[in-house]
Parts: sequence; structure tokens; C-alpha cells
Amino acid sequence: MSEKLQPISSAILPSSGASTNITLPGDGNTLIAQANVVNMKSVYIPVVQANGVTLPTRRTINADYYNLFIIGDETFTGGYFIVPKKCALTESIAPELKALYAKLDMDAVATIKTFPAIFAGKNHQYCCAGGNQEAYLGFVNDISIQDNGIRVSFHLLYAIPQRRLNELACEISIDSASAFNEFDSTHWTIKRINIIEKLRNAGLDTLL
Repeated sequence: MSEKLQPISSAILPSSGASTNITLPGDGNTLIAQANVVNMKSVYIPVVQANGVTLPTRRTINADYYNLFIIGDETFTGGYFIVPKKCALTESIAPELKALYAKLDMDAVATIKTFPAIFAGKNHQYCCAGGNQEAYLGFVNDISIQDNGIRVSFHLLYAIPQRRLNELACEISIDSASAFNEFDSTHWTIKRINIIEKLRNAGLDTLL
């Protein structure tokens, strides 16, 4: 399998709900609660419209952080998935990030949607992805709290061999032990890591 990221077929991209474009004042920077300056940039991503036409849509992103979703046997083909509440921003997350985002209020959700995201199913075996198992780079489109969990709608950009993410565990801030890592457990967390830069440095083209 090529180490290049594979574009997602438009047939499995969500067909409703254009990506959010968040307008920020100033020279492309914003301040968050801990008063660190965060570099923002606008990128164009392909979005499938209701009529089936794919159009480039501008999205503002903050690449200093990324969302990590590990969801059971999820294949990420339905446009959304459910994160159990007990697994949403409760583990493998820095206390200051949990304090900022776990409340999932309007401001927190708006910021979370600017972070790139890795979407993955659980490893087929502990610390070991299946031979053809793929994770995905993309974005969160929306988040809502329901009785049965946290509903997350998403936009996929590229497929990534999940074995490569296991190999890059240290570089992308994945909690690991000798026979277990975060890809073995259903959860959602946020990492203070530039995932775009890390993937690019590992020879995986992101086109972002």
C-alpha cells in the first residue's frame, strides 16, 4: 500500500451541510482562554453539494491542535457517529484542554470545529492495525449532545494506513504501553500537536 494519503471518493463524503467557515478578526490570529496566540489559516476543501457536485469550500483551521476519534468498528461512511458520553474528552487529554472544551458549549464547539481530526476504528489487535485498516484525516462539521451520546458529523479528506499512525504514536502524542495504545480504546480526545506537520514529516502528503 502506498504511504501517500488517499483522497476519499466523493461517493462517501457527507452530502449535506457545508463545512463551517469561521471568520476571525485581526491578521489571521486569535486568542484562546489561556492567552496563547494561535495561528489560523484558511484552506479550501472539497464539499459535495446536495446536487452531487463537488465544490471547493473555504474553511478556517487551527493546526496547533487535533481531534482524535477512536470509535469501535466504525467505518465512517454514514456522515456521523455517536461517541459515548463517558468516552468524550474524559481520557488521554491534558487537564487544561479538558477544562476548555469538555463542557461543549457554543464557543467550545466552534473552536473544536477548527481543529483537524483523525477518525479511526479500534485496532484489529492490541497495538496492531489490520493489514488494510484505514483511518482518515478530516474535520468535524457539527457536534450535538443527545441522550444516547455525543453526535459528531464529519467531513473526510484522506485515508491514512492505520498501521502508520500506530508507528507514529510517540510523534503524534498517542498514549502507549508495551501492549496497548489509544487506538485500542473507544474515545474522543484533543491533542496539542500539529498533526498536519507530523504527517508531512513522516512522508504522508496532507495537501493542507
